[in-house]
Amino acid sequence: TRILRPPAPPLSATLRRPTIHPSPAPALRKRQSAVFLTMENVLEKLKVLDYETTFCVKHHITPLARTSFALPAKNPSVQFKNFLDLVSWLCGEATGDPDTFTVDQFDDPNVSVNKMMLALRNLGFSLDFPVTKLKQGHGEPTCNVLDFLVDKALAARGFQWQPPLHEDAPDLDEAEVDEAADIGDAIEDDIEDIEEEEAMFTEVAAPVAEAEVEDQAAREMITGTIDALEWKTELERVGPRLKLPDSLMSKEWRAHIEQTKEHEKRIQSTLPTAQGHMQSMSGQIKDAVEKMRSKEQSINNQFESIRQEYESARGEMKVIEDKVTATRTNVNELTNSMNSITEQLDELKDDMSSRENSATDTSPLIQIKQALQGIKGDVNSFELRIGVVSHTLMQAKLKSIKTKHRGNKSKDPDEDDLFEDDELEYS
Repeated sequence: TRILRPPAPPLSATLRRPTIHPSPAPALRKRQSAVFLTMENVLEKLKVLDYETTFCVKHHITPLARTSFALPAKNPSVQFKNFLDLVSWLCGEATGDPDTFTVDQFDDPNVSVNKMMLALRNLGFSLDFPVTKLKQGHGEPTCNVLDFLVDKALAARGFQWQPPLHEDAPDLDEAEVDEAADIGDAIEDDIEDIEEEEAMFTEVAAPVAEAEVEDQAAREMITGTIDALEWKTELERVGPRLKLPDSLMSKEWRAHIEQTKEHEKRIQSTLPTAQGHMQSMSGQIKDAVEKMRSKEQSINNQFESIRQEYESARGEMKVIEDKVTATRTNVNELTNSMNSITEQLDELKDDMSSRENSATDTSPLIQIKQALQGIKGDVNSFELRIGVVSHTLMQAKLKSIKTKHRGNKSKDPDEDDLFEDDELEYS
C-alpha cells in the first residue's frame, strides 16, 4: 500500500519564497467552490441512481465529469443538450412519468427553459435566479436544479443516506518503518517531492509567472527551520490515516472499460446485419438513380419540341414587352406636353377674360365724374372762403388807417367824413 504524504506548508514556505499572484475576491472564490461542491454531490447521487447504465447508455454519452456543468464546455450547444436530457430523465425518475418534461429537438432554447421551469415548479422548486441563466447550461443555477432533481429521484426510490461506517484503527495496515534508514536521505526525498508538487500547483494556478521574480527566488539560499526528526515522526503518525482504498481508485476506469466492452459487443452483434441492410439499400439507391436518369432522358427527348416552341414564344414576348415599354414612354412624354399646353391655355383664357371685363366696365368714368363734382364743390367753397378772408383783411386795414388818422387829430373834418363814408361803403 502507498502512503500519501501530508501537505507541509511551513516547510514549503521555508524552502521557496512563493510568487504572489492576484487572486479573486473571497466571495467569488467561495461561490466557485460551492458550485464545484454541488456538482460533485450531484455526480455522487447520480452514481447511486446508476445513471451510467440507465441514462448514459440510452443517450449514447460518456459519463459526466466532476466539472461537467460547473464550468463552460468547449461546445455550449452539446452541453445545453446534455443538461436538458439529464433534467428530462431525472423528472421522469422523480415522478414516475417520463412525459413530465420532454425535449423536442426543434424547440427554441427559451421554450425549452420555460417548459423546464413549469415542470420544476410542479415539483416544488423555488426559483431564486433569472430563468435565462439556465440557457448557459453551466453555473450555479444549473447545478442547483440538478441537485434538487437528484434528491427528488432518490426520495422517489425510497433511498436514504445511512451514517458512515468507520473501520477500527487496529485493522489499518501500518507502514513499516526502517529505524536503520538514513533519516537525512528520506527528508531530502520528501523535500524534492514537495518542491515538484509545489511547482506543479504553481504552474496550474498561475501559468504566466514573472521571470524576474522566479530568477530572484532561484538565487536565494534555501534554509530549513523544521527538525527532520519531528517531520518524520509526524509522517509516521498521520501516514496510516491517508490510505486510499483501491476500490475507490479503480471504480471509474473499470466502469469505462465495462462500457467499452458492452459497446464492442453491440457493434459486433449489429455490424453484420447493418452491413447487409446497407448493401441492399445501396443497390436499391443505385437502381433508383439509374431509373431516374433514364426517365429524365426520355422526358427531355419527349418535350424537346415543346421546349423550342416555348423558347421562340418567350423571344417574341420579349420583343413585344420592349415595344410596350417604348410606347408607354412615348405616351408619358405626350401626356406631359399636353399638361403643359393645357396650363398655358388656361393662363390665356384668364388673361382674355380680364381684358374683356376691363373694356366693358364704366365704373372708372362714373368715379371720374364724381371726383370732378367733388373738386368743383371744393373750388366753390375755397372761393367763398377767399372772399370772406379778403373782406376781413380789408376791414382790418380800414380800421387801422382810421385809428392812425384819429391819432394825428386831423383838423380837416371833411377828411374824417371821407374816411367814414369809405368805411360805410366797405361795410
